[in-house]
Amino acid sequence: MPRGACVIPYNGKRGRVWRIKYADASGRQVMETIGAERDGVTRTRAGEELQDRLSDVRRKGWRRPAPLTFAEYVGRWFDAGPGRRDWKPSTVAQYRSVRRRLVEGFGPLPLAAIRPSHVADYIAATSLERGAATVGRDVSILHAIFVSAQLEELVETNPAANAERPRVPRRRWPILEGNEISRLERAFSDVQARVVFLTLVLTGLRRSELQALRWVDVDLLAGVLRVRDSKTETGERSIAISPQLRDELAAHFQRSAYRGDGELVFCHPERGTVYRAEKFKEALEAAQLVAGVEGKLRAFHDLRHMAITHDAAAGSSAIAVMTKAGHSDMRTTRTYLHLAGVVFQDEAAALERRLLGGVEGSTHLSRPESTSTD
Repeated sequence: MPRGACVIPYNGKRGRVWRIKYADASGRQVMETIGAERDGVTRTRAGEELQDRLSDVRRKGWRRPAPLTFAEYVGRWFDAGPGRRDWKPSTVAQYRSVRRRLVEGFGPLPLAAIRPSHVADYIAATSLERGAATVGRDVSILHAIFVSAQLEELVETNPAANAERPRVPRRRWPILEGNEISRLERAFSDVQARVVFLTLVLTGLRRSELQALRWVDVDLLAGVLRVRDSKTETGERSIAISPQLRDELAAHFQRSAYRGDGELVFCHPERGTVYRAEKFKEALEAAQLVAGVEGKLRAFHDLRHMAITHDAAAGSSAIAVMTKAGHSDMRTTRTYLHLAGVVFQDEAAALERRLLGGVEGSTHLSRPESTSTD
């Protein structure tokens, strides 16, 4: 065996791992991980792999390829996303900007050379340019990339595992009262935008779900709207629509030039193409000025928060609110609930009946009215 070639055991977090060391045809030292004992790799197998490499060096003049860069690996990782991770088209579109930022930050570095200090530097530099939520999302994706690299035994550790994400400032969500929502709805001059507004506040649809909605998904007779194209499997659901929304959608159907089952419910009025988010944002801003509604609503996400909050305040059960929102976990739904200003009059009356035995008059626990002549 050539001088310096050997099998090396390494005891790490994954238990004993077998590596081999040798020189390629250029004389460059190579250290290669063969696998872990828990996966069935033994010293004998590592020795056989070493002999194969030495044979390639001797017979084929094999040279070690350049180290795999982060940019090369992340390209493979993102390309495999739709197939291996079942990403929706909306997820792929959202991740394009994440991929660009990560490649700008880590691209030329060898994948195995990235350390926690590199991640910390990225967070510090990016936080100056972008919001904490964006940076946090980038780090989460970076962590997932290195989880895959660990499973493929390309890296030993995950440099993003303990990264300190910037704190996302608490946002005060603009939850309008019922009279404000009614006033805002009447202030729309664009008829289609008004129906979009009603659909969003009465169903809590995501932007991508509303834009993908087709007439085959809307059952006006049964009063049901079906979400078939969502970011998650849980998001595929059926939502009961109120009588007013059913009437509004029926009128919108009659006005539309695109009524086929496969046609989009909300679309460009002349081309039938996807309804542009910018178009609705402009209409919403104009309606807010006319209605005199204070605060600037973000066109889609604010309305989703508003819809879910009012659904809960109206007395819907937790499971009904969660299902309608398209969430798989109530913890996610709770992030959309902003009930601090809601007064639960019915619940207060129910508590009084329970504690005071059906007293109709006083609501003061210190002066309950008598319920009998005893």
